[in-house]
Amino acid sequence: MNSDEMFPANVHFIKPRKLVLSDRLDRFLNENALAPKVAPTRCDPTRPKPNGINAITCTSCGQAEYIHRDHCRCGHYLRGQLEDEYLVWEARIHFCHGSLSVQTDKRLCRLRLILLPAMPFLVAPLLLLALQPGNAALTALIWMIPGLLILGAFAILEQIMTRALRASASFIGSYTFDDFVEQKHQFQNATSVGIDGQWTAMHNSKTTPL
Repeated sequence: MNSDEMFPANVHFIKPRKLVLSDRLDRFLNENALAPKVAPTRCDPTRPKPNGINAITCTSCGQAEYIHRDHCRCGHYLRGQLEDEYLVWEARIHFCHGSLSVQTDKRLCRLRLILLPAMPFLVAPLLLLALQPGNAALTALIWMIPGLLILGAFAILEQIMTRALRASASFIGSYTFDDFVEQKHQFQNATSVGIDGQWTAMHNSKTTPL
């Protein structure tokens, strides 16, 4: 005897009733702010502060670790990560110095144009002294005053425009690993983010010529 003979035909079309109690309960808890929240993660007291000068953020686990450690507690090789960041920083400062040198040379080329008006005031008195050495000394000196003033203004402007380049050259010749750590710490404090990945990304963008 098959199932068609045992039960009426409409029994086969009855659908089971859906249980919506759990959905209604979840909606009620969410609407009344009774749903459990995710417990905040506690900072590990044995680790340094993420934005500390003696800390480095591990790119593997994202936790702060002491900068003098060779390996993070997750096993990541921190010394290699730090050396990579140092090489990126070193390439960046050399690239910035080269860019600054090119920009300064362009500005000095435009600045040297102000020497052209000074040439007549310097060459003409010298020719006058050569032709009339005895009688034109005072006249030649008066003619040279505007040229000397232009030369003095050029020297002052040149010192001002090359100040940043000279400071950069001095830093290039004397920087140490401590300078790298200090600048890294200053960058993290300025952005209020203790993530070394952003520090490295920033350097990568700076080392790419425009």
